Amino acid sequence: MNIIRKLMTAIQGGAREAAEVVVDANGLRILGQEIHECEQNVASSKQRLALIIAEKTQVKRQLDVLKDNSQKYEAEVLKLLKEGNEEAAMKIAEKMAEEEPSLLQKQEHFDKLKSHEMALQGSLKKTILGLDSFKSEYKMAKATDSLQKAQSTFSDSSNPASQFNAMKESLDRIHEKQQESTDKMDAMDQVEAALNIEPLDVQNNSAPSAEEIIQRIKDKKPV
Repeated sequence: MNIIRKLMTAIQGGAREAAEVVVDANGLRILGQEIHECEQNVASSKQRLALIIAEKTQVKRQLDVLKDNSQKYEAEVLKLLKEGNEEAAMKIAEKMAEEEPSLLQKQEHFDKLKSHEMALQGSLKKTILGLDSFKSEYKMAKATDSLQKAQSTFSDSSNPASQFNAMKESLDRIHEKQQESTDKMDAMDQVEAALNIEPLDVQNNSAPSAEEIIQRIKDKKPV
């Protein structure tokens, strides 16, 4: 029984180690996805905050109306009481009593919405600041990872010089092909030059005149 338990523990340990290897190998990808998900949560929170603010504005508008009515009623009651018209003042006071529960309810609702708004705003600010920090770290981590991969190409542990030799061979071959192409073009130019025949009028221009022939003959044999 003890052996089976140890075997299960070993299997679980191996699975954990394998999972850690996968996580380490995909660390940047996982971090990028986590940042993306956090950005989506921030966007959703902003939308919820906007809805809360909109609802708070509506409740505030209704609350202002109720408060304004209450102030008007109170002023009217004071006026009627000064005039000694207690019966009329009582009727207005009854209206105030009917509307006061709604006023208190609206005030409580407004206060809760305002408190929720402030709490969500504070949480969002902290989240956005932290997210910006992680996004900056993520960019630097990606740059470092790319640099390390580039460096590893030039520092193979088995033979560091082999990478440079391979690249030199590739570069030499490119130069060889380019030179071969240049030689072919030069050879074609030489062929064109060798096969070039001057037009007839050019040949005629180089032929001697009759006077030149007569003079040449005179120079050889006196007349």
